[in-house]
Amino acid sequence: MDIWWHISFILLLLIIPLSHSQSNNYITQPTLTGVTAVNSTALTISWQFASSAFDQSNLIQIYINIFEFYYNYNATYLTNYTFTTNKTITSLTTNFQLVNAFYYVCFYSNSTITNVTAGLYYIQCQLATTCTRSNSSVCPQASFVTILPTTITSNSFIITVYWLNQLPYTQGTTIVQLLNENLNGTLVSTVTNSTYTSLSYSFSNQQPSTTYTINTIVTYTILNNPLTQVNNLTVTTSRSSNLISTSDIFIFGASIFCILLIKFF
Repeated sequence: MDIWWHISFILLLLIIPLSHSQSNNYITQPTLTGVTAVNSTALTISWQFASSAFDQSNLIQIYINIFEFYYNYNATYLTNYTFTTNKTITSLTTNFQLVNAFYYVCFYSNSTITNVTAGLYYIQCQLATTCTRSNSSVCPQASFVTILPTTITSNSFIITVYWLNQLPYTQGTTIVQLLNENLNGTLVSTVTNSTYTSLSYSFSNQQPSTTYTINTIVTYTILNNPLTQVNNLTVTTSRSSNLISTSDIFIFGASIFCILLIKFF
């Protein structure tokens, strides 16, 4: 699988002539503005051109390479456009056979002016996923990790990071920390099965009935491109057992006192 990905990437780079940026502002490049899920099997890729008021490019080439993958399946879709003066196409909607798969969308462009040897080369890639099968209006953020609190007590909690397995990316670092505090979670277990590799981080000596914000930073590499993802979630510790006992005793005592008052008066 790794060989297939690298060959696809190298072939695409060979298709596009590499060039250096002009020092003036007369050559501009179209830029990727978004990759949006339409439903459970389609994505729309959008881009925009620079204003014609100062863009003098008379040849703009756009290449869109979509890498589709889901566990042991993968496919590649390549679309290209050539623009001279009429730049009316600014989006592409592609339908896929898989449902709720992952897509790594790479947008390349090369802008030149006739008789000018140097041009302006642009590349941007974005990870995306389509909507869920059960509800095509629910379109989650594309991510290789799921982060959940797995154990919560009055003075501690565990945050577990689930990395998806059997996907063409390389897992990097995982950092789980309390936001605004210099405190990282302690890795207490690592479990791997056919679907996930789960990393559990423990936070102890916390306060009861307190809400904490957990900051999770994960890094990974896809197609030799390093990426970073930051997630936040909140955890509220439970009430202290001592506080619960004291409160219950107080309530019980007050109830007995009221009953006695009613009985004797």
